[in-house]
Amino acid sequence: MTKKRTGRLQIGLTTSEMVVYPMIVAVLIAVAFGFYQNSRIDDAVSAAVDLGLEQQEIVEQYFDIYGEMPKSEADINLSSFTPAGILTGMEYQAGELGVPAADKLRTGTLRALVDMTEFGIRFEDIESGFLLIARAQEDDAIKWDCVADLVTVDALERRYLPDACKGNDDDESDDESVTTQTLNFTNSRLRKKQKYKPKRQNTKIGPQVNIFKC
Repeated sequence: MTKKRTGRLQIGLTTSEMVVYPMIVAVLIAVAFGFYQNSRIDDAVSAAVDLGLEQQEIVEQYFDIYGEMPKSEADINLSSFTPAGILTGMEYQAGELGVPAADKLRTGTLRALVDMTEFGIRFEDIESGFLLIARAQEDDAIKWDCVADLVTVDALERRYLPDACKGNDDDESDDESVTTQTLNFTNSRLRKKQKYKPKRQNTKIGPQVNIFKC
């Protein structure tokens, strides 16, 4: 004799599965689009940095001829710069942007202007992309640093820049965070080591009675 099957064969999806599966697909699509968008931004910013680096030569040529950095954009004719991609222009100023004490004869700053509206609303107000800072060394060789613009309000965040433009800020921030954590940990240990001081009990002293002998 064979036993009859009491269970029924389920065909199709349950209600919960019909809800969960589309949600999973939507999340995967959103993640994939995020990676794609970030890849487009990385490529566009890297291309802008490469194009900006090409303008270093005109600053170096001026320094080789006159022995000092250009005083203004007119000295290096930046108006001849041809925009491409998200890079819409280059600005120059003597010295280092945001550092008034910098030597303007041996330091100069190129600021990249960008237009990133194609990447969404959050980039609509971005105007400044990055800074290229030239510093003349003791042997008159020029050292260039590509850094984020931390002075301009509407500037591209440092995390969008290629590694070549991030410098050692990561190490410094990490050191600061480690130092802060160490100080907090030390202070907590000191607080634990403090001896417990019991509160003084307020003992009531009764009124003094003066006994006078008659």
